[in-house]
Amino acid sequence: MTSPNTSIECRQISLHREDGYVLRDITLRIEPGELFVLLGRSGSGKSSLLRIIAGLIPDYGGTLLLDDRNAAGLAPHLRNIGMVFQDYALWPHMTVRENVAYGLEERRLPKAEIRTRVDQVLARVGLGELAQRRSDQLSGGQKQRAALARAIVIAPRVLLLDEPFSNLDHGLREQLRQELRSLQRNLGITTVFVTHDQEEAMAMADRMAVIEDGVVQQLGTPTALYDYPINTFMAGFIGSTNLFAGSMKRVNGDRLRFTSPQLGLLMLPYHRDAGEGDFALAIRPHVIHHGQ
Repeated sequence: MTSPNTSIECRQISLHREDGYVLRDITLRIEPGELFVLLGRSGSGKSSLLRIIAGLIPDYGGTLLLDDRNAAGLAPHLRNIGMVFQDYALWPHMTVRENVAYGLEERRLPKAEIRTRVDQVLARVGLGELAQRRSDQLSGGQKQRAALARAIVIAPRVLLLDEPFSNLDHGLREQLRQELRSLQRNLGITTVFVTHDQEEAMAMADRMAVIEDGVVQQLGTPTALYDYPINTFMAGFIGSTNLFAGSMKRVNGDRLRFTSPQLGLLMLPYHRDAGEGDFALAIRPHVIHHGQ
């Protein structure tokens, strides 16, 4: 059984390499049972953070808590974490069953229990009839399912996925992410999903963090990040938008006056996060209507 109370907390996590910082002061908390997405461009640092959580990068600054316990010095195999890599990392000379059973055999579980658990998870991911095929005889989608089965058969308290659908075509990606979301909800496993695909992130996440240059730009629900971007980077990164530079001033207590060269004078309803001074106004295309 998976733990119902598994949380992940990063407190000022930093990672430095010879050519500079990979991560800077990452602070966030992932709640038990949550599907949390790390979204960012290639080289943003999102996969490095995932590997710190997995224990694959031990030399970092800051504090990582698993179930509110400091994970410093805790070896990867002691964290009870399942991980699916971009290339799936399946053993090509083994059958699907052997690949999925490998982690249980390493834990020296009874053979009957291994057989039962492998049968259950293969049925859950739709690979029961392909159990005796070698992994190099599988399609891309079947390999992804096999890698996922191998990760969840150990009943991990945390599931980490690093760009698991990036090698698949668009139609299959959409199908598999729906299947993964449904499976994650049924199992209740705290899951961290890394992707560079905005559509994927918005469709899957309970909450998400956008990382750029090793820094969390914004954290929240997909809707909040889309509707209320915190800066111009976020406004341009999530979805499509029109940005207009200008100045903002609060008037009459419940109104905002925005002035820009392109738009002239606009009166806007007051929002608690709005300030005064130089701002950029983001207008999403879907809110623009043609007036009569």
